[in-house]
Amino acid sequence: MGKRETEVATVENVRTVAGPVVIRAAQLIDAGMDVSEVKGLPAEFAGSETLSGFPPSAKFEKVGECVFGEFIGMRSGVGPNASRLYEISIPNGESQTTVAVWGSAAIDRLFDSAYPPVQQGDRIAFIYVGEKPTKRQQNPVKLFALKVKRGELPVQTSQAV
Repeated sequence: MGKRETEVATVENVRTVAGPVVIRAAQLIDAGMDVSEVKGLPAEFAGSETLSGFPPSAKFEKVGECVFGEFIGMRSGVGPNASRLYEISIPNGESQTTVAVWGSAAIDRLFDSAYPPVQQGDRIAFIYVGEKPTKRQQNPVKLFALKVKRGELPVQTSQAV
């Protein structure tokens, strides 16, 4: 067998560690359009909820702004930039409201690196932690932290036949 030479890669740690982040709710932007009344549907639809467009979306501007709640799902290829759209059910008084978080390179990378993968029913929080300049002098990239609390697995019971 021949001798193999390998190169050792070194990793330079240039991460900045931010101090504690104080959490506050992110602003929600509701650019949807509601329908006041729908006529001509069968009676079974009377009093039902009318959904149209996208849910309100989170706008992150100040460090510490966050959106947290139960993960509903993710849509891919949304809008002109084929972005991801993450949907979260958040508490709203005694009910729940669905909120959208638009994907970005930073958010998508966090979501993809979660192991095990984030599942419907997990509780998640997107926390805005600041900006970092880009090498190409474009708009700075917004950085986030993703917190995941795994949903409880359903208890399987066997029944005697």
